Amino acid sequence: MPDLNISKLIDLMGGIEKLIGSDDIVVIKPNVQWWNQGAPNLSSLKRFIELIMERSGGFQGEVVIAENCHRGKSPWTSMSSGWAQPFQLNSDIPGIDNFNDLCVLLKKKYDSRFSVVHWIDVDDGGRRVFSPQDGDGYVYCDGTRGVPLIKCDNEVFGEDLRETIMTYPIFTTDKGTVVDFKNGVWEKGLYTEQPLRFINFSALNHHGIYCGATSAIKNYMGISDLSGGPDPNDRGVLTKKYYNFHSFPFDKWASGPKTGMLGKEVGTFMKTIRKADLNITTAEWVGMSSRVDPPVSHTRAVLACADPVALDYHATKYILYPNSKIPIHNPDNKRGPLHQYLMKCAESGDSVIDEEKVRVISYDFKKGAFQKDNELLISGEKTWGNSLKDIGKYLTLRYLI
Repeated sequence: MPDLNISKLIDLMGGIEKLIGSDDIVVIKPNVQWWNQGAPNLSSLKRFIELIMERSGGFQGEVVIAENCHRGKSPWTSMSSGWAQPFQLNSDIPGIDNFNDLCVLLKKKYDSRFSVVHWIDVDDGGRRVFSPQDGDGYVYCDGTRGVPLIKCDNEVFGEDLRETIMTYPIFTTDKGTVVDFKNGVWEKGLYTEQPLRFINFSALNHHGIYCGATSAIKNYMGISDLSGGPDPNDRGVLTKKYYNFHSFPFDKWASGPKTGMLGKEVGTFMKTIRKADLNITTAEWVGMSSRVDPPVSHTRAVLACADPVALDYHATKYILYPNSKIPIHNPDNKRGPLHQYLMKCAESGDSVIDEEKVRVISYDFKKGAFQKDNELLISGEKTWGNSLKDIGKYLTLRYLI
């Protein structure tokens, strides 16, 4: 059961009290752009929030589910997102079919201590702001009006040179707490000392031949403003000079001038804006060639790490790749986009990709015991579906790419 899995995971880390304080503002960022295996397991997320709210010693802080799924001005109504689209799998909560349902349940249970915040791109009606004094919106770190210039480039010259800037949200919870994602909690014209915790809560799936796999690192794209769209040849810019976090590393749905730049931009964000206090990947189901459709593997796993590069490396090497056997899911495949963005993220974000430097603690409920280093690979039961198109896509990725 996913709820037992995550309870055991947090227990292995020393308990929720070691991770979350009694007065913390906890911002949980799931990936709700997709549904089914493309989103985090709903039961796991619910249980994690319950552990926070019911921690020993009490909890007087707040929990916020916050996300920019880039689905227009009212993403909670979008049937192209996990907010409104019913889940066929990966809920594991009776009567709860999507993220809207889950959040209604949590709101009834925890009232003003729980909030849902939708970060909206400026193109879709969000506001550009420069400080908490301006209200809710996105800060663009382009060096104007007192905001520092924080940028990175794609390491090429001439016409293929691209630069991107960091963007981040400022938002207000249902309790009226103003949160500046970079600088912390704001009250009465000043930043307070109230702790702000950021939890990166992701899934594990295939994501195109230009990206390979999507999990903890790519989930950061749902924090940034993607105004301008994904295509660098059709706008694709936040401002006149700077590309957004999608059009900077990619040519829409293809690799950009230099691979690995997804990792560089996210690593820069982690180093200069905010890095998650904890990264959690719910791999209850993994998408072998899609984020919403079969084939899928029921791997029944949940993982956590303070380092998203180490986490994505382990999750793809020992869970996604062994189940899909698709070469671009192998983090050691130096020609693949996954390996290249993991390397760049490690380099720019002070993270670790060398598994020899990472201590892994893994517990197997079936055996009731901890796993040895040669037992880390997880193989799940496969569901192939009955779509010849979906199966053909998988076979193409496995044997022809």
